[in-house]
Amino acid sequence: MKKIFILGGGTLQLDLILEAKKMFFHTVVLDMDKDCVGSKWCDEFLHIDIADKEAVLQKAKEYKIDVILTSATELGNLTSCYVGEKLGLNTNSYLCAKNTTDKTLMKDILQKANIKNPKYQIVDRSLKHSWDEFPCIVKPSDSSAGRGLSYCTDKKQLAVAFDKAMSYSSNGKILIEEYIKGVQFSCETITCDNAHQIVAINSEFIDDLPHIMEVSHTIPADIDTITKHLIKEITPAILSAFNIRYGASHIELRVTPEHEIYVIEIASRTGGMRSEMINFAYGINYSQLLLLSSLNNLSKIRYSRYNSVRCNFIIDYNSYKEYLQIKENKKNIVFEPFCIPQVSQEFKAEHIGESKGYYFVLQAKVER
Repeated sequence: MKKIFILGGGTLQLDLILEAKKMFFHTVVLDMDKDCVGSKWCDEFLHIDIADKEAVLQKAKEYKIDVILTSATELGNLTSCYVGEKLGLNTNSYLCAKNTTDKTLMKDILQKANIKNPKYQIVDRSLKHSWDEFPCIVKPSDSSAGRGLSYCTDKKQLAVAFDKAMSYSSNGKILIEEYIKGVQFSCETITCDNAHQIVAINSEFIDDLPHIMEVSHTIPADIDTITKHLIKEITPAILSAFNIRYGASHIELRVTPEHEIYVIEIASRTGGMRSEMINFAYGINYSQLLLLSSLNNLSKIRYSRYNSVRCNFIIDYNSYKEYLQIKENKKNIVFEPFCIPQVSQEFKAEHIGESKGYYFVLQAKVER
């Protein structure tokens, strides 16, 4: 029986844990939270900080693992690639993980590969007032899920946004970039031994300005033929530029009305909630693809159904009311992975990580 280390035992890793068990892996989950949901479903649980690369490496050697993976977590991805590279497993390199986590490195690679991305500047405290093009986006160079992100229209807002972003940054670097007007998509991919496949293209719906927060996702994307073709064309170039060799990747893109595609960012891991959405929409288990990639045994993807699925986040009281109305209506099938608590009228999330949960709405079948 093959042994797998799964880094992180939270809700976003649960699908991977369960699929590994179904594929008869001996599953070992590592997490700092000894009461995490994943600890109840694995074969073994190790109470270890997944950010501690050397501690995880030492345990991986002791267990003589065959696979190390994570899902939807930057810290887990960094450590899994570090350990995987040290042990000669089928993972991306540690450098690849760093390049797809730190936005300063990410921007450099996109520039060198001549892949269009928003004009930007990396700043620290001494340079926080040097940017003078508005509107712009301000965010930490090393965070995810919209933490510390702001939309600014003048220098006064920029100063406030800089301090906010710095409070979420661990490396002290802040990214300021031009705001691209357009429609946002994400491209979910799987790679095995340098062979890339697009699994799904997802529409990302953003809250009204100035909030810049994802409020919902839809697979398949609401997309025109030209844009779909352009995304399919640019995706392999993006993956190759970052030397993605194995596993899932999550690429966020902005498309202007003139069909110009800008890469916002890339993560060499699965995006949050994508496993469930892809399964609902296409009958494909994304976690299974990830596991097969790690075994270097992935073939061409086969789609078994074509449905539309939407993932809605509870980011404020209005989104909570919408959730209650959709459930009461019973027009569509609603799936809640976890219980959504009652929400007060005063609640407003600052980023997706502060949302009160999410739910899926399964809609009608769609054309291929």
